[in-house]
Amino acid sequence: MSKMIFMFPGVGSHYIGMGKFFYDNFKIAGEIFEEASDALKIDFARLCFSEESKKELNTLENAQVALVTVSTAAYRVYMEEVGSEPLYCLGHSLGEYSALCAAGVMRFTDALEIVRSRGVILNRAASSMNGMMAWVINLDYRITERICADHAGQGCEVFVSAYDSQVQSTISGFRDTVMRVGRKLEKEGAIVYPLQLSGPFHCPMMNEAALVMENILRQYIFFDARFPVVANQNAQCYDGIESIARNLSLQLVRPIRWRDSIQYLVDQGIKIAIEMGPDKVLKHLMKNNTDSIRVYSFAVGTDLELVKHHLL
Repeated sequence: MSKMIFMFPGVGSHYIGMGKFFYDNFKIAGEIFEEASDALKIDFARLCFSEESKKELNTLENAQVALVTVSTAAYRVYMEEVGSEPLYCLGHSLGEYSALCAAGVMRFTDALEIVRSRGVILNRAASSMNGMMAWVINLDYRITERICADHAGQGCEVFVSAYDSQVQSTISGFRDTVMRVGRKLEKEGAIVYPLQLSGPFHCPMMNEAALVMENILRQYIFFDARFPVVANQNAQCYDGIESIARNLSLQLVRPIRWRDSIQYLVDQGIKIAIEMGPDKVLKHLMKNNTDSIRVYSFAVGTDLELVKHHLL
């Protein structure tokens, strides 16, 4: 399929039961769960499937490694059952690690170790400051930018930390400032949702965490990509192995440019997108960005049959 991309979701798409269809029905998925369990000494089947593990799954560290595991399992099942490689892939925030893993840039177990370190680093950074993130929905991102800019230089800045579509973005900053700006955005017609599993990520407040993250990334061996991966921080394709540590560390201090990334792929003539992983967050975002790309989810059995029907 020559005009297809894969998309990998980030934190917020996780839920109890994610990946269970693949785990129960495909040997390769069970092997991925087993490999992850052995690597991190976590029972990933219990973490992802047991109702008693809901609170545990909802911690930032566990949600991140579980999502990489489930997304990788979905990707491996897809390659066994369908087999068509994409022209490009990309992931939203944490999902960028799943995308790089699918493209062969990093080993699966290395990705898990890196992501676990990422969770520790982010939690440590978040605990040192009273910060948060909030979705801003139903408001042009330029209005959000303007209102955030009104706080520049006051020592209590708030930043646009994700550009998801023309009318959906995320803001990050100190809690009091985000809440105050959120009220102003609501007066402009926005719907504002505070995010629970987060600190002030994807903004300059994470500068120290980004430096630590880059040092950790430089300890790993990476490989040339089988297909291009579009980076969150600049909406451009990774430029070789040398760009990996830099892009992933900058991702923590720069906004996610999802809208620009999708526009780049539209310009490349992409016609089909498959969301590899739980839930349908990126599928819905795609529909908010363009109607020229047909989107499929790949998370449960009915998705597999639908993808096979349309792609084979």
